[in-house]
Amino acid sequence: MSVPSDVVALITHKKAQYCHSADSNQWKAFEKVFLPDATFIFVDAKDEVINVGREWSFSSREDFVAYFSNSFKVQQTIHLVGPGEFEQISSDEIRVTWSVIYHCGPRDSETEGHGTGRGHYHGVWKKREGDWFMASMRMKRLYWRT
Repeated sequence: MSVPSDVVALITHKKAQYCHSADSNQWKAFEKVFLPDATFIFVDAKDEVINVGREWSFSSREDFVAYFSNSFKVQQTIHLVGPGEFEQISSDEIRVTWSVIYHCGPRDSETEGHGTGRGHYHGVWKKREGDWFMASMRMKRLYWRT
């Protein structure tokens, strides 16, 4: 089923909001992008959940924001997302896959501990009260170098 162009534009804009808000530590903006009960999981190329002090699997927007808002206090990031591949599942559900390249590192160093990763975001978006929100996000990291 073809996805209407206005819906593609809206979801693309919200994905950009997610990236910009995470990179600039504007966590309140996530309320415009994710449902409260959205789920998040980050896996490596072998489909194993990434573990950096804890497993990167989150059962709610609040849990996700609590972890990353604390982690990003000392980190700087930039996420670059490619065009999405959209698939309409039903009138109120769309799946989207996005390529991503990201860079991160400590805020207090220009030379130490910086990394580059790439992979794909797999998201499910649901229509609620006339607007679209991400209900689940799975990020598969295919490449990571420091």
